[in-house]
Amino acid sequence: MLTAAQRPSFAAAGSNAGMPAALAARARKAPPGARRCGCSHAVGAPRPCRGRSTALSLAADKASHKRRGPVVVRASEAEASHVYEYRQIEKETMPGIAVLDITAEVRAALEASSVQEGCVNVLSRHTTTAVTINEAEPRLMDDIRQWLRKLAPPSEPYLHNDLHVREAPEGWVGGHAAWAAQEPINAHSHLLSIMIGNTLTLPVSKGKLCIGTWQSVLLVELDGPRKRAVGVQVVGNK
Repeated sequence: MLTAAQRPSFAAAGSNAGMPAALAARARKAPPGARRCGCSHAVGAPRPCRGRSTALSLAADKASHKRRGPVVVRASEAEASHVYEYRQIEKETMPGIAVLDITAEVRAALEASSVQEGCVNVLSRHTTTAVTINEAEPRLMDDIRQWLRKLAPPSEPYLHNDLHVREAPEGWVGGHAAWAAQEPINAHSHLLSIMIGNTLTLPVSKGKLCIGTWQSVLLVELDGPRKRAVGVQVVGNK
């Protein structure tokens, strides 16, 4: 340990006596009257304090921003051309279970939107219809209809069909009897709708539906005849 006599003594602030050689040399280079910051650098010296210079730079940027006013960020061309377009397809259906090809109507909605890259969302808007993709060959469509009837036979004892124990919607004009008189016996249709599905998402590229050669968009009626609606929303860029 150094004794008191061996320890270097530093003179009062502003003097170079007793200061390490490197700091003394740097202090000698500072211009007359230069102030010192919290570190060993002198303000105005060839290498000013980094912390102070950063603060000065931020202050200058802030003052410059005030002069220029607020920065306005404008939407890019891609954002400006983004499309969300919705429409409905309406179809009159046949009795019982039927399969209808709605590909042409979906393509027409896409063409009307002018979307080049994106997707088309298709929604069955009823609890006893469904949408799917398959081949629109007439005999195959009839096979689908017959197979669905075997899968969920309408004559099975479904609880949903027990109208005498179900409650009529609140406020129904004419009460329970009037409601039961018009309520269809269609539990099998609800079950088939769940199994097939109610939505589709179709990719779009270069303005065209990206579906296979033999694929078509099919609306499956499960409790006709009815007037049905299918929602079609086109999303993407022009």
